Amino acid sequence: MMDAPGQHVAVAQTDPVIAGALWLVDEGGLSPALSRAVWAGFRRPRGNLVAQSLAAHGGTPLAATLKGRRITRIAVHPHRQREGIGRALIHEACGEDYLSVSFGFTNALWHFWQQCGFELVRIGSHREASSGCYTAMALLPQSEAGHRLCEQARLRLHRDARVLSLWNGEKIPVADEWEATLNSDDWLELAGFAFAHRPFATSVAALTRLLLAVDLPLPALRGKIEARREDAALSDELSLTGRKAVLARLRAETAQALECLDKARSQQLKSDILQWQFFQ
Repeated sequence: MMDAPGQHVAVAQTDPVIAGALWLVDEGGLSPALSRAVWAGFRRPRGNLVAQSLAAHGGTPLAATLKGRRITRIAVHPHRQREGIGRALIHEACGEDYLSVSFGFTNALWHFWQQCGFELVRIGSHREASSGCYTAMALLPQSEAGHRLCEQARLRLHRDARVLSLWNGEKIPVADEWEATLNSDDWLELAGFAFAHRPFATSVAALTRLLLAVDLPLPALRGKIEARREDAALSDELSLTGRKAVLARLRAETAQALECLDKARSQQLKSDILQWQFFQ
């Protein structure tokens, strides 16, 4: 594992004892075409955990083109903790566009990363079996492009936090900046769900806003989001055959709603996004 390319290790040492260590791995640098395909759900290449997630679960199709370094492990000797050694190691680290970290969210862990200057940009939609925690991702931007990406991801999380908290059953520790009206980011997100393979959990906040914007029956979407029915119940009510059929119906109703709002805009987005499955 340690001889794989793109690995970096830094240590804090007081001769002859190592007091702490930091392990980082290079991520990102995907081509624009591949990054768009990852965003749309057409591709999931191996590796690039945070870089891919920024595209696949975020609102920026070119997010994975940026280059970052993910903090894979950080450790400080038990007798040297609370001396600022971990923070010093992180502050001395660098990535071309950003540093990133993915961790099982707890208030204590988030407090540490927040003290190191990281910005929370994503909370997962389910608890991990290994930790019992929701996966959190945070960024520490290093370049101008990294700052733009971090700010876009931060604004998206704050805008969607109210809906995401309802679905997760736990409050997300960011400011509630909910907006009920659709914007251009929502249109792109909804088109990615309707015409490609964006996940429901990633699109649920935009879908919630969509239901507020249209006066259509949309029984699958309203049953799933407003009535909070499980897929099995929806499948029975709508005479569908299983979870995949329910998801296909949700996508079809989203396309129907977008066309009702603005047919030309919907068709243009569909044409653009479907092209993203073809890349070199």
